[in-house]
Amino acid sequence: MNDAAGKTVIIADDHPMFLSGIRMELEKDDTLNIIAEAGDGKTALELIKKYNPDVAVLDFEMPELTGLEIAKELQKSGSPVKIILLTMHNEKKIFLKALEIGIKGYVLKNDAVIDIVNAVNCVIGGGEFISPKLIGLLLEKGNDLQTEDKMPGQIANLTQTEKNILKLIAELDSNEEIAEKLYVSKRTVENQRVIISQKLDLEGARDLLKFAVKHKDYL
Repeated sequence: MNDAAGKTVIIADDHPMFLSGIRMELEKDDTLNIIAEAGDGKTALELIKKYNPDVAVLDFEMPELTGLEIAKELQKSGSPVKIILLTMHNEKKIFLKALEIGIKGYVLKNDAVIDIVNAVNCVIGGGEFISPKLIGLLLEKGNDLQTEDKMPGQIANLTQTEKNILKLIAELDSNEEIAEKLYVSKRTVENQRVIISQKLDLEGARDLLKFAVKHKDYL
């Protein structure tokens, strides 16, 4: 984590008025410290590498480098910085690609004023944030998703604790939030997620999240 006080954030968008609006919303939370901002992708990447913030809020489409390209570059370098994408797109392919490369937050620009503070805090806390209007994309049928053929009957193989954790995952709670609600350690939650994935024959956080959201009513 950066040495600066609070939870450190870098924001980047090539529209000055929108960037200003995002900054104003984030500044309403005095635990968040905006340490830098940029108007293009190249500058954003340089600032992220320089300051190593807790989270970077990036516009999907920017000059020089897109938010997705920045995320790919950071993933290759093993950077721990968590990424939230701001986008006008609610297209399934883009959304799933973002999840596949480890982006922790996906916020529609139309909802950014409402969602951005919650998104940043959620992601910093170890969770994933997806704008509510995008949840439906997790449930759409498609051959590219590994969990479409999973049946609710598999849930019967889970213990009650595992079901409780799966339900909280569906609510997009972070590992820390789940641990607090269930009165267990964060490590226990992390281990349980692995066990649940194995029991359900799922691979990766994306598939586990999708399964949890799709079968929430059975939990």
